[in-house]
Amino acid sequence: MRSLAGIAALLALILCAAASPALAQTPSGTESGKIVVGTMRVPPFVLRGDDGQWNGLSIELWKQVAAELKVPLELREFDYDPAGLLDALERREIDAALAAIPVTHDGETKFDFTHPYFAAGLGILVRTEPDGGVLASVANFLTLRTLGIITALLGLLALVGTLIWLLERRQGSHFNPRFLPGVGDGIWWAAVTMTSTGYGDKVPISWRGRTLALVWMFASIFLISLFSATLASSFVVSKLKSGVTGPGDLPRARVAVVSGTAGEEWSSQLGLTMRNYPFVIQASKALQRGDVQALVHERAILGHMVKEYGWRELQILPHTLAVRDYAIALPQGSALKEPINRALLKVLHRPDWKDTVQKYVGAAND
Repeated sequence: MRSLAGIAALLALILCAAASPALAQTPSGTESGKIVVGTMRVPPFVLRGDDGQWNGLSIELWKQVAAELKVPLELREFDYDPAGLLDALERREIDAALAAIPVTHDGETKFDFTHPYFAAGLGILVRTEPDGGVLASVANFLTLRTLGIITALLGLLALVGTLIWLLERRQGSHFNPRFLPGVGDGIWWAAVTMTSTGYGDKVPISWRGRTLALVWMFASIFLISLFSATLASSFVVSKLKSGVTGPGDLPRARVAVVSGTAGEEWSSQLGLTMRNYPFVIQASKALQRGDVQALVHERAILGHMVKEYGWRELQILPHTLAVRDYAIALPQGSALKEPINRALLKVLHRPDWKDTVQKYVGAAND
């Protein structure tokens, strides 16, 4: 009997040793080695084609993380139901939630988050004037602001031209000694010097004139840059139909937000006049109709939609608001956090990960 007991104990040890490598490959926190990930369609992070295939930045990330963990890819869809997705995670009906989930203070009280994998921010989508051709563009360009800038520049050229004539009006100089022709020569010289044309037909020869020329040449570099930037800004702003050109205009505008998103939270904190919509596509249509003047939502998502649907009448302003990190959400105290984090860092530090980000959200996030 003792021999039989010893043999049985030896067989048990052999079986445990044989099973230990397989158990070591199973991420802690799952009994079967299967991780059920809840997700929902949030382009360009989570996409599902007509053929039923999943893709997008977040999905590509999980595919690579799952490969590192050696677990099968299992996704459970919560169709356009972010509240249902997070409720299922809180009730531990799923092991993780993956979409475009920002790391927030309120979320941290209910869930655990992995390391972030994408820095996202809010953007402002506005409606622009339809293109009316060259004449319409010129009419929009010739505003009181641009006319004032051009007038100020001409006045400055006249001032510098007069000063250089006063310093160079003596006989033997390149400037006509008579007042009107001489000032005309001075304005011509100031203009060609500012634009770096430098024909050389009018050149100051006195030390006073050359000192003024030196100051004017350096000042011209700054003035031309300022003039070009101001005119370009005026041209872009003149095309905006909504009158919203930046965050400072939002308190005076009707702002669309999507319920339960960071855009709604940010707009509410600022006390903006909001109109809530259940989905971003409905908010975008309201902006197109003119029901609202701006839409505040995730910038990467807005960029993807403008590109995907070819909305030429809508434009994303160059401001990024309320930058927050996206991460994978886990139940509190999940044993999967450390294995996923280790796999996640391996994926994020691969040389080709930047190419993956550029593929899905690069153009949309510019």
